[in-house]
Amino acid sequence: MSVTVMGVVEYITFSAEESKLAAYQFRALHLAESGIAVGLHPSTRRGDLVLKQKIGPDSGFDVVINYEGARIPINYATDERLREAIYNLFIYWQLNAEDAGIAADSLADWVDNDNNQRANGAEAEYYKNLGIYDAPRNQGFARVDEMLLVRGMDAVDRRKPDWREYFSIYGEGQIDLRTVFKDVLLAVTGASENDVTRFISERDGADGIPGTEDDRRIRDDEAYQILGLSGDHLAAIRGIVNDDDTTLRRITSIGWVGDKRSKIILVVRRNQETGSVTYLGRMEE
Repeated sequence: MSVTVMGVVEYITFSAEESKLAAYQFRALHLAESGIAVGLHPSTRRGDLVLKQKIGPDSGFDVVINYEGARIPINYATDERLREAIYNLFIYWQLNAEDAGIAADSLADWVDNDNNQRANGAEAEYYKNLGIYDAPRNQGFARVDEMLLVRGMDAVDRRKPDWREYFSIYGEGQIDLRTVFKDVLLAVTGASENDVTRFISERDGADGIPGTEDDRRIRDDEAYQILGLSGDHLAAIRGIVNDDDTTLRRITSIGWVGDKRSKIILVVRRNQETGSVTYLGRMEE
C-alpha cells in the first residue's frame, strides 16, 4: 500500500510541475504577443526603452525592430549586382569558387522566368536528370527554406548552417545601411573588412548593439566615405543600397517567464502615408 501511495504522490507532484511549466510557457507567449503590439505601434522607434519591459519579478518582454534590408532579398537574385553579392557572400563563408558559383547561379536560375541556364546554374534539364520534374519554379521563393532545393545549396548548408538568417523573401531589392549585417555589407559593397567593421562600430554606438538608443544614423554619402566606396564601383551598387528603407519591418519579440522563452517574429509592410500595416509573415519559436 505504501508503495502505491508513494507512486500516486510522485505522479501528482510531476503533473503539478508539468502544469506549472505549461502555464509559464503560455504566459511567455502572451508576453511576446504584448511585445509585438508595442513594436507595431506607429510611434515606436528602434531603441525605444518601451521595447524592453520587466513585468513582475520574473517576467517581461524584449523587442527588437529591424528592417528586411538587413538581409539579401533572394527573390531579386536576377539582378546581377545581387547575384554577385550572393557569390561574394558564399566566398566569405569559405566556400570554394566552384561551389559558390554553382549555388549563386542556380539561385538566380530558380527565380528567373526563362529556361536559359547561367554558366554555373541549373535549369529544368539538370533537375530532370535527378528525377525532379517540377524544378526550377521560375518564380520567387515562398519560404527561405525552399532555397535548399536549389543546386549547390547543400554545400552552403554544410559550411554555414545559419545561412537562413542572411536572406529574406520579403525584401524589395534594397540593402538597408542602417541595419545590414556585416557579412551582407561585405558581400554587397566589396569594401574591406576593416572599413566595414569601422562603419558598423560607428553605426551601432558605444554599446555595440544595433537597435538601441545610442545608435547613430549615418547618411549614405558619409557611409560610402567610411566604407571607401567611390567612382564606378560606387555608381554600380548605389541603386541597391540606401539609408532610408523604413517600409518593411521585422519585429522580433521574446516573452519570458523565469527560464521559459517564447519568440514571435513578424514581418510587416507599413504604408508611409496612411500608417496602415500589411502582415507579410509570422514565425513562432
